[in-house]
Amino acid sequence: MWRAVAVASAPARALFCAPRRPAVSVAVSPAAALADERVQTRVVGLGPGQPVTLRAVAADERGCLFQSCAHYRADGRGELHLGTDASQGGDYTGVEPMGLFWSLAPAGMERPYQRLVPRSTGTPLKVEMLVHEGHTQSGAFPGPVVAKAEVERWFTAPGVRRIRLKEGRVRGSLFLPPGDGPFPGVIDMYGDEGGLVEFRSSLLATRGFAALSLPYFDFEDLPKVMKEFQLEYFEEAARFLQRHPKVKGPGVGVIGTGKGAELALSMITFLPEVVAAVCISGCSSNTVADLHYGEMTLPGLRFDMNKVSVSDNGIFDIFEALDDPTNPANSPCTIPIEKAEGHFLLVVGEDDRMWKSSLYAELAIGRLRQHGKENFELLSYPGAGHRIDPPSTPFCQAKATTIRGALARWEEKNGQKASEAKEVKLYGQIPPVEKMDESLSTLVNCEKLSLSTNCIERIDNLSNLKNLRILSLGRNNIKNLNGLEAVRETLEELWISYNFIEKLRGIHVMKKLKVLYMSNNLVKDWAEFVRLAELPLLEDLVFVGNPLQQKYSSDQNSWIEEATKRVPKLKKLDGVVLIKGEEDEEGAN
Repeated sequence: MWRAVAVASAPARALFCAPRRPAVSVAVSPAAALADERVQTRVVGLGPGQPVTLRAVAADERGCLFQSCAHYRADGRGELHLGTDASQGGDYTGVEPMGLFWSLAPAGMERPYQRLVPRSTGTPLKVEMLVHEGHTQSGAFPGPVVAKAEVERWFTAPGVRRIRLKEGRVRGSLFLPPGDGPFPGVIDMYGDEGGLVEFRSSLLATRGFAALSLPYFDFEDLPKVMKEFQLEYFEEAARFLQRHPKVKGPGVGVIGTGKGAELALSMITFLPEVVAAVCISGCSSNTVADLHYGEMTLPGLRFDMNKVSVSDNGIFDIFEALDDPTNPANSPCTIPIEKAEGHFLLVVGEDDRMWKSSLYAELAIGRLRQHGKENFELLSYPGAGHRIDPPSTPFCQAKATTIRGALARWEEKNGQKASEAKEVKLYGQIPPVEKMDESLSTLVNCEKLSLSTNCIERIDNLSNLKNLRILSLGRNNIKNLNGLEAVRETLEELWISYNFIEKLRGIHVMKKLKVLYMSNNLVKDWAEFVRLAELPLLEDLVFVGNPLQQKYSSDQNSWIEEATKRVPKLKKLDGVVLIKGEEDEEGAN
């Protein structure tokens, strides 16, 4: 009887236990959205007033890790809503529903000042959202993860078509919205980074525009550098877009950032096909490269490197370096925008440290009003910098270092002209170098050049380095060996470890190469490795960390045997001196 009573009373005691708190969860809605769309982020299941750190983590196509964090406290119900609750610390403060996205920056182990910019518009940026216990200070190891979710940020919508262009002289990509159209047409250009930048065009197409992403140098067979431009190239692009069957006339628009904004001003001024221009952080005068149109030439304002300063953290400040457009001597550089019949939208950040874009907008407006025109609108953003991109695009605190800037810094530090030096070290620049630009051509006496630990993606502009013997390019983002042929007659050592090289096509021209350090790349098959046998003088090879070598990671002797069978002239492999037997020596002779 007593046993039965005890059993019966057990559920009754359970009724008086404290209720269990629901599991912590984070929800982001929508979980998949366009990159310029706002999302809602909620956390539930926390204790009342519980401190937590929200962290976002993403990786670009190269595997570079970016992250951001913010400190929050749950409300009385144990909930957080980033649309109404304020961050109390971390990478931003205040109510910022998209703060975790726009504050994404290179993680501590990565090179600083890299930009999280999509190279491909067809795949989403995946962002992991994590909730950590407690408030984690910057640089410290975060507390335990109590909840997480994954978000996809897309740069194109279903049905948007991407068409690569090679139409006459015009290069680029045309993005067309789904449907029959016709659609308003817009030409999209970025600044002096060169190449093809597509993500803004693809987002414009999702909003109903036929958008032509137009490169104008450093792409395919276009000019490699910004030396001079022909407005006829941009005229041909405008006419192509205007006449496209999917484009609604009678005219087209143009949007540009930096140098692209300045070109947009010239296009709407001189080309009747262009009837509207959005100019983001542009100059009202032509800069750097001369612009020709028929018999007319607008010379470019120049940068005075003597006016460049270097901040305490090693960043170049070129704010004062551009020639003064208000100087009467520079009046031939002024773009006569009063001739334009279309409409201007001028967009500037009041904290632009690249150049004085607010002043340049005032000069443009003053010139228009001087000629009785009010065909403009100005958007001026306090606290914003030079690069004003689509909403929630991650910020970048500094522009990539140019070779020209890195050489100026090297000369100041070493008290020597780089053009006279036999050894030039430009490794680990802050911000990193992204391009081997034309300024390398000044290193005519250089025998050893180091550009390691930067963000270089392509080997280029080595043709003037007639004395180069040693080239160091380790820890960059290089994917192939194109460009080395320029130094095939002199290069004896190539240090190119920790890159993304999978194919060795083109290596055969390096007839003087004796030393090749290319560990931790992506070579995975013997068909590529055997190309090294075409190098008659190669004797020292470091190849460890490539997928091909890692197949033999547990048996080094087999790796050495297989490698030397295919490249028999090696004297040293992965730091191991190779001792050949008498039969091998006789065979070699």
